[in-house]
Amino acid sequence: MQQSSIFQNLKNPKFYGKGVRSVELIQTHISYVALTGRYAYKIKKPVNFGFLDFSTLEKRKYFCEEEVRLNKRLCPEIYLGIVPITQKDNNFKLNGKGKVVEYAVKMKEFPQEKIMTKQLENDKVNEEILDKICDILNDFYKTGEHSNEIDSYGKVETVKKNTDENFDQTESVIDVTIPKQIFNYIKTVTNEFLDKKKELFEKRIKDGFIRDCHGDLHSGNIVVSNQEVFIFDCIEFNKRFRYSDVASDLGFLAMDLDFQGRPYASSYFINSYVEKSGDQGIYDVLNFYKSYRAYVRGKVLGFKLDDPHIDNKEKQEIIEKASKYFDLSYYYAELFSRNLVKSKPIFFITGGLTGTGKTTVARKISTDYNTRLISTDEVRKELQRIDKYERHHDAYNTGLYSPDKMMETYEKALEKSDKLLSKGESVNLDATFKTKKLRDMARDVANKNNAIFIILFCSTPEEFVKKYLEKRIKKKSISDGRWEIYIKQKDSFEGFSSKDNVVEIDISNKSYDYQIKLFREILNKTNRG
Repeated sequence: MQQSSIFQNLKNPKFYGKGVRSVELIQTHISYVALTGRYAYKIKKPVNFGFLDFSTLEKRKYFCEEEVRLNKRLCPEIYLGIVPITQKDNNFKLNGKGKVVEYAVKMKEFPQEKIMTKQLENDKVNEEILDKICDILNDFYKTGEHSNEIDSYGKVETVKKNTDENFDQTESVIDVTIPKQIFNYIKTVTNEFLDKKKELFEKRIKDGFIRDCHGDLHSGNIVVSNQEVFIFDCIEFNKRFRYSDVASDLGFLAMDLDFQGRPYASSYFINSYVEKSGDQGIYDVLNFYKSYRAYVRGKVLGFKLDDPHIDNKEKQEIIEKASKYFDLSYYYAELFSRNLVKSKPIFFITGGLTGTGKTTVARKISTDYNTRLISTDEVRKELQRIDKYERHHDAYNTGLYSPDKMMETYEKALEKSDKLLSKGESVNLDATFKTKKLRDMARDVANKNNAIFIILFCSTPEEFVKKYLEKRIKKKSISDGRWEIYIKQKDSFEGFSSKDNVVEIDISNKSYDYQIKLFREILNKTNRG
């Protein structure tokens, strides 16, 4: 009853003192956030979900203090402290006189349109922003708290406690937000992965990748303003969710980018982190943690279905969104389950005209399937012993791109692929592959190594290609592709036959439904192989 009265007061601008003319109230399953223009106030709900206990005033005060302390690690500019809510007679005041009946975390308010989720919707998150996020997180993990206690949270037993809790807490929504078949599949392969891959988790501990992390790292908890990045709202209520493998933290944001229809930003983000940190081992556990994080999001959304303040229309929207998260969790589970059985290596060739997104697609598929990525752009310059970023704008079929040098480049790239495939490693070769002869050469390498052979053909609308190439020529790039080269390649590109195992990809299509259907088509082809 008291929280209900406080809730009513939170809507009143006078509650916050002079200068506040309007209030926007946002609520989640665990808190209310009042936006007053200059400051935001966050009040915890008196809930107890087992993994989170805000049931008493003392506990809410403690976790308010923890929220401020922990978030000052990454975002000291935003978190200002905690303020009491008091009651005298029947009047409630913020930081007033009388009995303290509640506490609020006080923060500097930022425009809601600056939240990264909104920025993604408006195509305002570029590679520079993703690099900046990686820089911040890499420093955060390297300098963060590390101890034997924290390491213990990376053990299989603790990870299994988290996943078991997820499955227990979603049994009530089977066939509401998650079909029983998908629930059973994710639960089975999750437990099998934890049982069969214990050495991976032990290696992550040994290599120092279990840290006091953020715990809730998704685009809704990142602000992007004037090329500055602020990461806020970490987990304060349960160290079991914050003490974790950095792969779980990073996998959360990577999963969220996939969910937001930005799969290529997702893979760029992970690759950028690996380049800065040297953490190659993240690929071994990434899909597992992405599946886990998508499942958590679906679970948490489902908690809101019990809220009496939510109408039927909003409940239906929650069901649809939660179902989408569970379906994404299922996709990642299918990916990591491939590592549970002895399977053939995969030889992807990612081809298409210059500027159609070959490298972007190759990076995404290599991240999802943990393949070795080879690029003819790099091989070409390695053979000539020149820096890979050195520009060579030779005319079509001349210089570095003459027919002889082109064949030499492909032969070397296929030789590298052959060596890796012979060791059982999967490979993704990023090249134009404009002729049937070159594609047949790659197929022969796959057949020689009993590998699954899949052609990923990038085909993108010309207006997108032209804009992309105009941007790329102005920045540092390994590729020498230009619009005039695109036109020449277009005239000489040899089409595919019905026998070719081809998936056509348009990276300009940002529909989540298109993307997940596409990635599932690729996955199905690898399974049939």
